[in-house]
Amino acid sequence: MNTGQARKYTILTHILDEYVREGKGVRQRSSLFDDSTEERQNQARARAFIHLYLAATYGILSFEERELTITDGSYDGGIDAYHIDTENKILEIIQSKFRVGSSNFESKNISAEEILSIDLDRILNGHRESTDGRSYNGRILAFIEKLQKIPDIARYKTRVTILANVKAEQYALVERLFHGDETNIVNFDRCYGELVMPTIRGEQHYTSSMRLQIDLSNKSNSSRLSAEIITAHGPSEVTVVLVPTLEIAKIMSRYKNSILRYNPRSYLEFREQRTNEGIHQSIVEIETGEFAILNNGITIVSDETYVNERVGSKNRAQVEIVNPQIINGGQTAYTLARIFDESSDIDRERLFSGKEVMVRIITLPQIDEESKKNLILSISSATNSQTAVSSTDRTASNDHNREIAEIVFKKTGLLYEPKRGEYSDALRSKYIEKANVIDRTLFTRILHIASGRYTTATQRKMMKNTGGVIPEIDDDGVVDVFSDLYDIYTEVSDHHAPTDAADRTINTLAFAMFVRAFKFRRQREGVTDWLPRAIEEARVLYTDFEEWARENAQEFFASRTDKNTGTRRLVFSLNKWRRSARYPGDVLTYIDLLVLSKEELARPQSSITEGE
Repeated sequence: MNTGQARKYTILTHILDEYVREGKGVRQRSSLFDDSTEERQNQARARAFIHLYLAATYGILSFEERELTITDGSYDGGIDAYHIDTENKILEIIQSKFRVGSSNFESKNISAEEILSIDLDRILNGHRESTDGRSYNGRILAFIEKLQKIPDIARYKTRVTILANVKAEQYALVERLFHGDETNIVNFDRCYGELVMPTIRGEQHYTSSMRLQIDLSNKSNSSRLSAEIITAHGPSEVTVVLVPTLEIAKIMSRYKNSILRYNPRSYLEFREQRTNEGIHQSIVEIETGEFAILNNGITIVSDETYVNERVGSKNRAQVEIVNPQIINGGQTAYTLARIFDESSDIDRERLFSGKEVMVRIITLPQIDEESKKNLILSISSATNSQTAVSSTDRTASNDHNREIAEIVFKKTGLLYEPKRGEYSDALRSKYIEKANVIDRTLFTRILHIASGRYTTATQRKMMKNTGGVIPEIDDDGVVDVFSDLYDIYTEVSDHHAPTDAADRTINTLAFAMFVRAFKFRRQREGVTDWLPRAIEEARVLYTDFEEWARENAQEFFASRTDKNTGTRRLVFSLNKWRRSARYPGDVLTYIDLLVLSKEELARPQSSITEGE
């Protein structure tokens, strides 16, 4: 089995099973999400797959809102779901094929007959039955009625989305069949990149415009303080408002990490941060409104900011923020969201009532994207103070590192966390396991090795020296080497925290390189043993390899004084050798010198039998 395929598919099914669980809790829908048998579970996951697409693509949080647009069933005209995008004037028609099993999910294609079954023109032209005279199901008929009620339907374009793998040669068929309409093929690769990854990052529900409701009952004269600030890039505006904590909690609960894009950290768990414990206690344990005094507040950057106190409601005002991003106070916002998520409606009213938080909104000047990022970074560096933010936290969360993380995940199913806490919600929701998330330092070391930067990877203070920036991935081969080394590392590591963690990690990685070279040498000779057996034999050989190094790497001998006798003698430094630039070459040289025995060459091919 392909390990990367299996990892990704397991994460996908964990996400789908959460939608299934949600559906089982809705009495009118529970039969559609019955997973009591393997067959029913697969059917329930197929429906949940459409829910995932609608939630991740359009940010539709309401289960019932999504469910009402799913038409899958008998006499559905080949349409499994639809979405009416009133903002962008798009009618989206969706056909979905969920495949059971990690290999099928990546390799099995939708058939031409299934694509041809989409009665797009008949349904959009208002026909209520198929060409053979059979009436479409009730969901399709309801869709037709919705279309008839759209006043500006002439402005709408149609998009046909195929949520399945399509053979390369059938792309032309899709274009011809839906000529004049936009086609959108979401294959397995796009599914993992655009549906799964944003979900586990907590970024699937981005908003381009955020509205905050302000309570004016305790305010004098005005709801806000505003001032224009001249920056090197042009004028910006700073607006300071007191916002009910419940407003921040609701918004953060919905949008999560999507509005922490420029924040150097994502959410850090209560148990890991005293700051978060203090925020939690000041909401849960204090009934009065000291929160606004005790908390440093939240800083949001925006492209445009609007405040209106004339909203038709007494003691109410509204703030609208265009392209909002929280750059300071993310821990505050996320802790409020956690309290909101874990409380009942009655408890929410009691816990948040009368408690406000200061929000500073910085409306940025109209500048190019690169200058904007640099300005945001300087603001973030100056304002983050509640929990220490290291320079590594800032650089490791950049766009380049995020892109590398996506490349590695889509090929291996392994998760690198550019920002600490980025997968906190996914872990809490059990979409992923801790074993899926690679330690940031270890990830960076292995990727440097895979990219041919061995001496960089073996520095004791590698993260500090490199700033946490990881190298470019020039080709898929780099990811293959990375995946191999990581799998071997996890097999040979004892997972205990040693006295000198850096040295232990470097020595383990050095041995992992030796195992990988030994494994490939055996494969060249036709022996494809199960990895644990190759590791076992490599351990025996490694002692001889060290002796070989003593004979061939004389520069790593140094004079040492014996503490007991006071005499001086030459000692070979294994640690310096393992961290040196010549180590990778020594591994290859030694492995090439090996002579495999006849018994080894005659060994049966046992990788599949014993690996399972």
